[in-house]
Amino acid sequence: MLNEEVFFMCIRDENEKQVKTMRDNFKLLRQRKKWSMEELSQVSEIETSVLAGIENGDDFDVAFLIALCHIYGVKPCQIFLPIT
Repeated sequence: MLNEEVFFMCIRDENEKQVKTMRDNFKLLRQRKKWSMEELSQVSEIETSVLAGIENGDDFDVAFLIALCHIYGVKPCQIFLPIT
């Protein structure tokens, strides 16, 4: 039983790291374009409050993830890896 618990703890920790990376990447990509939240909201047609929540840790719909990846020209699977 202990091995199973450790396994799931490791998976949870890795998932949390990838989600943090995703959020950091979205913020970095927005800043590289020198867009404010309001400007990104106009381009993406996603409310500013939702965009802020995505960058700050709120839950959000996967459709927003796909839309933002399209705007930034990255594949959804790439957004979970560090962008340099």
